Amino acid sequence: MLPQYLYLISSAFALVYLARFDHYGVYVAIALFWVISAFYKPLSSLAIWSVVIFMLAFVLIRIVDISMNGLSNTYYLYILLGEILIILIGIYLTR
Repeated sequence: MLPQYLYLISSAFALVYLARFDHYGVYVAIALFWVISAFYKPLSSLAIWSVVIFMLAFVLIRIVDISMNGLSNTYYLYILLGEILIILIGIYLTR
């Protein structure tokens, strides 16, 4: 339970950090769902899968961007690897 709790809370904080670019409140709403799910066990698995899917979308966008524009900075490669790591941790936690 503790790893799932930490995973969801840290993902929510990261998403709230990204929310400064969000003008519609969607990121904040998703982050709120993840925080609630960390404390409400029946939603934990669903929330972890939503983190995995959310990060998978970021990975796909980043791969397309890198393939079209090239790797302009190694920072993007590190972000890509971090997103893939978050996906793998999420999949591990759902098993």
